[in-house]
Amino acid sequence: MKNKEMLIDAIGDADDALIPALTEKKKKKNKSIAKRIVAVAACAALLIGGGVLLPRLGGKPGVTQNGNDPTGVPQGILPIAAAVYPELPQYPEERNYSDWEDYEPVYNKWRDATQRLRNQPKGYQNGFDAFFTATAETFLRGEGTENRVYSPLSLYMALALSAEVTDGNSRRQILDLLSQEDIETLRARARSVWLANYMDDGMAKCVLATSLWLNDSVGYNKKTVETAAENYYSSVFSGDPASSEYSETLRSWLNEQTDGLLEDYVSGIKMDPLSVLTLASTVNYSGRWREKFDQTATEEAAFHAPGGDVRRDFMKAERLMGYDWGDHFAAIELTLENNGRMRLILPDEGYSPADLLKEDQVLDYLTQSGSWKNNKYTLVRMSVPKFDVSSQTDLRDGLQSLGVTDIFDPEKSDFSPLTDDTDGIFLGKAEQDARVLIDEDGCKAAAMTVMMYCGAGMPEDEVDFILDRPFLFEIMSETGLPLFVGVVNDPAA
Repeated sequence: MKNKEMLIDAIGDADDALIPALTEKKKKKNKSIAKRIVAVAACAALLIGGGVLLPRLGGKPGVTQNGNDPTGVPQGILPIAAAVYPELPQYPEERNYSDWEDYEPVYNKWRDATQRLRNQPKGYQNGFDAFFTATAETFLRGEGTENRVYSPLSLYMALALSAEVTDGNSRRQILDLLSQEDIETLRARARSVWLANYMDDGMAKCVLATSLWLNDSVGYNKKTVETAAENYYSSVFSGDPASSEYSETLRSWLNEQTDGLLEDYVSGIKMDPLSVLTLASTVNYSGRWREKFDQTATEEAAFHAPGGDVRRDFMKAERLMGYDWGDHFAAIELTLENNGRMRLILPDEGYSPADLLKEDQVLDYLTQSGSWKNNKYTLVRMSVPKFDVSSQTDLRDGLQSLGVTDIFDPEKSDFSPLTDDTDGIFLGKAEQDARVLIDEDGCKAAAMTVMMYCGAGMPEDEVDFILDRPFLFEIMSETGLPLFVGVVNDPAA
């Protein structure tokens, strides 16, 4: 199965706008090729795949012999490595089988293949909770009126791959933020995270993909490129960043990896002619509720947004289920078929999502994957707004406040593992775009990180859980890692 890569780490001039909202913010370009700008673009999504190095074709570098390489990219763009996903049987729908004897072996084959991916070395998630706690409040912080969505796993993978192309203090700062002792440990853990979270069985999807887009006029360290391909399942391309075809190929790749969910953002991505490297990573997630909402029960009601009440469609249900609470919040979990779960976290009256994100108790809740200490099985009468929320986050200030500073400074950055021509290279852009949608059937989410990284007390036997004011949500994978976390201030804004 071909890899569906999804992260966009575009290494380009800081002047180039990678997303539509930035196109008006053109800066004066540095004409010196020696002072190239490394822009890392990361598309928030789930990565899974394996890199297979392709033989370099004869002829001029960056141009294939016959004008069309094995992956069908345009003339002038050379594929160096192709990412390949693990084999995963399609999920067998029981209703398609007449009896259990026919169904059981097919189901067992699917189950065994899935379990092999989940069966990663003990401790492979070590460090992730600390990274999540450090970054979640930073990147969800806003003015209190807009929706925010952040993919911690996407940023984690983008930074992990960025650590591979840096060295010295530049690498050390990234390792410290990721809570990893050395690059070898990070490499092994990132690979396990990638494998453990992969799902693409026809019913559910959780796919994390990466790719490297090299400038064919710059000499690159072959070993570093091979490490990215073999350990991070990256596809690798080489071409002229000044050509429109190279940028269009990148955009097509990103749209394919995210099922077009971020097309509005992708349409503005363009490589800078002086770019050294574009590093792309995406997350593509979808799943259906284990218990779907009855569409006939959906009705319009008021949502109390910060700017005033708005009318929105609310999905309604009464279910016996777990109900969690803390000092200033209440929460429930909605399970998705073989693809993790979504938490919905409602602040108590008088508290906002921003208030919750400052509390250690809430961050503890977001990082724990087992049973919460304050939990009761009860009848929950829920009213959940359908929502389609997206946001764009500039990661630069946040990353620097978290200690990753040298890669933004051309005088201090160290990209020696990537290329010998390192004079003036720095990370010029670090942004993440993400989108999450839910309806009666399930959930769909994608992210693109551009780095060219209710109360206290026991609940009653019956509780109302009415999400009619700003709330938090979290999507967790089958392994318990947070894929997306966000703030909904207006479900349809």
